[in-house]
Amino acid sequence: MLELHRGRFVEWTPSAVTALAVAPGGALVACARESGAIEAYDGEWRCVARVPGSADAATSALAWCEAFADDDGATTRDEEAAAAATKKEERRRERRRRGGADARRATLLSASLDGRVRAWDLATGRTTSETDSRGGAIWAMEAQPRTRTRRGDAQLVAIACDDGCARVLTMVAGKDVGSGLAHKRAFLRVQGRLLSLAWHPSEPLLACGSSRGAAHVMDCVNYNELMRVSVCNIPHGAHGILNAGDEHCVWALKYLPDGTLVTGDSDGAVTFWDGKFSTELVRYQQHKADVLALATTPSGNKVFASGVDSQVAEFEKLDEHLDKEEGYNQWTYTTSKRPHTHDVRALAMLTTGADDEDGILISGGNDAQLLAYNAGSFRKQHPVRVVSVPQRTPISITSVGGPNPPLLLAEHAKWLDIWRIGESRKRADKKEGTMKLASAPAHVLRAELAGTRHILCSAISPNGKMIAVSDVHSLRLFDIQSPKEGDDDLTWSIRRQEPPAGVTSAQLLAFAPDGKHLTAVSNSGAVYVIDLEDWVVSNVLKSHLPKQSAAAEALAEAVRQSSQGVETVTANDIAVPVVSHLRVSSDNQWLVVVTARGGDEAERAVDGLAPSFGGGVHVYNFDTMKLHVSLPPPKTHALWPPISSVAVSADGVLALAGPSNALFTYDIDSVKPTKWSAALADAGVDAPTALREMPGQICGLSFDPKSKKSVLLAHTPTAIARVDLNAKITDDATTTSKKKRRRERERGAPENYATSDAPGGVRVVKLDNPCLYLGYAGVNKALLIERPWADVLKSLAQPLYRHRFGT
Repeated sequence: MLELHRGRFVEWTPSAVTALAVAPGGALVACARESGAIEAYDGEWRCVARVPGSADAATSALAWCEAFADDDGATTRDEEAAAAATKKEERRRERRRRGGADARRATLLSASLDGRVRAWDLATGRTTSETDSRGGAIWAMEAQPRTRTRRGDAQLVAIACDDGCARVLTMVAGKDVGSGLAHKRAFLRVQGRLLSLAWHPSEPLLACGSSRGAAHVMDCVNYNELMRVSVCNIPHGAHGILNAGDEHCVWALKYLPDGTLVTGDSDGAVTFWDGKFSTELVRYQQHKADVLALATTPSGNKVFASGVDSQVAEFEKLDEHLDKEEGYNQWTYTTSKRPHTHDVRALAMLTTGADDEDGILISGGNDAQLLAYNAGSFRKQHPVRVVSVPQRTPISITSVGGPNPPLLLAEHAKWLDIWRIGESRKRADKKEGTMKLASAPAHVLRAELAGTRHILCSAISPNGKMIAVSDVHSLRLFDIQSPKEGDDDLTWSIRRQEPPAGVTSAQLLAFAPDGKHLTAVSNSGAVYVIDLEDWVVSNVLKSHLPKQSAAAEALAEAVRQSSQGVETVTANDIAVPVVSHLRVSSDNQWLVVVTARGGDEAERAVDGLAPSFGGGVHVYNFDTMKLHVSLPPPKTHALWPPISSVAVSADGVLALAGPSNALFTYDIDSVKPTKWSAALADAGVDAPTALREMPGQICGLSFDPKSKKSVLLAHTPTAIARVDLNAKITDDATTTSKKKRRRERERGAPENYATSDAPGGVRVVKLDNPCLYLGYAGVNKALLIERPWADVLKSLAQPLYRHRFGT
């Protein structure tokens, strides 16, 4: 019988979403949170990179910008300039081939209320360049559309400053003098603060929204003001001006492809303006409070607005519906949704650039949720959650042979909490039922770290005597001083230890089960093995790192040059962490390293493989510190799919969770899939039906510590599963017909396969509350950490009051 401990004592406080930015081509989405953290998601909504942020960060805007090799203002209008540009492009290709800063086709920029603009290296979580706004807090930032950037010119980035001035920056690639972020020019200052920006899609114009109820249209050639649009409703008798103390904020601006300007203001109004004459076309007072964000489809026929009242409203152009010619420009409000519980602070449109595609609308706000809508069928389909459990608290526990009861380490932004897990009084007589506790979970220690940088990763040793923690710049080790039996002082304490020379920071940390070694993944992806007895770096493992060739890079460059329209920026085109998972087997024999990048797009094209974002699974012999094998992809895949979780059993069975709850298991000694996985591959599937239909994506795996008992626990944010790898794979385990489903519903059988005769050895239980952790804490003992979403909402700021019928 399995003894399951369920706890809700771990804190979980996700941060609000403050900004969104979509990379060119729509394959990457960046999300900024109030804590300063930045996350990058790919097209499958998998987090490919994360910046932990810092305590003093207040990110207000994000933008993707292509770093330019040189920014001397030259163009290629004559032969001499063209030759110079060709030489610069050749030098740029050479630096890209060598893996330098120019290898990134897009750089993520962030602007903050502290008045700083930062360029990020998503592989290390560090800034590559930083500059001051020279005008106080930055409220908005927009990159010039790539279609408006001439070949040979740098892409411009505009920022809206607190002093009422819009400034233009450029991003120059490289590490030489003059590289990085640089100021180009500033526009004339206007009254009030600038709060929003929008580039014109076809003309050199920049619209700026102010806190004085006006939208200023700037000329980007002469850097002067062309037009001033009064957005606010002027009270009767005010003579068309606002008093010195009055503020009317234009929070959002958006240009449509035909030049129409759309504004969202603090009156809750969405207004459409003629782009040529700045006359009001139509004004909608659909929202009950400030409109903070706007988004539009690529065709410009639909506009979405949202803000403080948490309502996402859709406005649609009537030209096609009324059979009018282009330029009729009649709009109407169609519908609205309210999937968020709190203020919506950011909207973005994800699109691949196809003319007939409306794209995917993304929204984020104070409730920390990130939602995706089908813009084409906004009225008919409900949104989906991109991440069910945003900013899940990382949790690790001591090993089976460690302290009893086990210790739990919970990682937060600026501190680490250590808990002692509760103990049951005795075993239950029945197979099912609630057991009484001999001792409740106890909070024994909180370690608050100095400095402003947030924690990137942490780990606790198997014996509970040491913790390792790292941010983007430094690795820190602490000895845990626990009270001895009989002492009157029951206070726990920690004592810092200087890490061995050669290791500065780590992206992933893992202790060996014997407690004698600590493995740390560096920024380059190399794995450092630290001997904790001799306190030295005993080995540096690099055999798993992807290798690039000049021929493959040349082919990839030729593909980029021949591409039509706006290039799609993927995770292969930006710097992302190379290693995604690190595990040491419980018998200290194997070290498993999962890489997120499996080579260059051109190399995959030469091999006839799809140009997708692949990785690799590499196993080292932890005794000899040599690469044992790089496992081949599963039979059902040409490349390794993205891996979401890894576990290794005491018998050398490796389990890997993939997309759509796929589960791959390998025998490391024989370097072959287990019989369980081989039977599934022969059936053409990656997991039993019960596992594939389990809600959510698997984010945690844990093997039963008993030897020769291949039982695996898996969990998603909303469900848990027990998988018996010794079970026989039958037809019922891989296929479920509609007739069988109907028969099961008629006889009352639950659809989550929580039955004794679960097909494929899988039992699934759905949870009412988000799951933060599930794993074995001992022999026949498991720990489940969950947290009700209602408790999380209580910790958030109160939303706008809305009267509900019947209350």
